[in-house]
Amino acid sequence: MACIMLYVPVPARRKRNFNLNENLLDGLSEAEVKSRYRFSRNSIQFITDTLAADLERPTGRNRALKPQEQVLVALRFFASVSFLEVVGDTVGGIPKCTVSRIVSRVSTALVRKQHEFIRWPSTAAERQEIKQGFFEKGGFPGVIGCIDGTHIRIQGPSAHESDFVNRKGFHSINVQAICDHKDNYLVLIVDIY
Repeated sequence: MACIMLYVPVPARRKRNFNLNENLLDGLSEAEVKSRYRFSRNSIQFITDTLAADLERPTGRNRALKPQEQVLVALRFFASVSFLEVVGDTVGGIPKCTVSRIVSRVSTALVRKQHEFIRWPSTAAERQEIKQGFFEKGGFPGVIGCIDGTHIRIQGPSAHESDFVNRKGFHSINVQAICDHKDNYLVLIVDIY
């Protein structure tokens, strides 16, 4: 009986084809950093320091991405609202599956830190007081917070003036706020870019 042997090539082990050894912020002006990541260098450093413990990768395989690299990849994704593959290509040739894992990891780390920056009514008594206050003010039952966003008109700055022109054609800062019945802010988000 004859035996037919087939040659089936074994694919070579995929070599990591990206290298982020250099700092992604090197060579960028402050305006370029804000344009690409929507945050200043100091804010990016603050975010990195805040999330570093959650993003450290204790591994001996290859070279794990540093926390700042992970933060920058995630911020680039959030800022550009682009495809994972496009973000990976613009940040150093990172595969889209890696970008996906980074965005997920950074998002999860941010959620874990929310208690440090956001204060919600935590006791049943606080929630009941707020519900009662909203009911007395407007007749709305079961409400524990209001959220709204607005553009606050500003005088056009001399630097990066065009960055502050909104879709209606005037200079503004975008603000979103969540407050209780006494107008105490639970969360205030200001987009200074």
